[in-house]
Amino acid sequence: MQVDQPVLGFYALNGTSVAYFTEKQTKEEICTAFEQVRAENPERNILLILDNFSSHTCEYTRNRATELGIDLVFLPVESPHLNPIEPLWKSLRWEISPIAVSSSEEFCSLVR
Repeated sequence: MQVDQPVLGFYALNGTSVAYFTEKQTKEEICTAFEQVRAENPERNILLILDNFSSHTCEYTRNRATELGIDLVFLPVESPHLNPIEPLWKSLRWEISPIAVSSSEEFCSLVR
């Protein structure tokens, strides 16, 4: 079974990492992911590095991040090589690509 499931990842250098699965990457879903990151890291300083996807950069998202005490840094356009989570995704794809899953839920569990 091939699974195409959008996931937002927060890779914590110190703290708790979060994998948030969503149907679409709307501004509301991005903010829900921010809330989950904050809930998992209540007393930590949080700095999120994001690309320039419209749901990441919109005022709604920026305001919610500020309310949650999350600092945002936006990468220059067309620079995924600067995004520190990209090597993690590459490694994860390498590790789980030979594993067959029978459901989307099994896939999400494996990623977590």
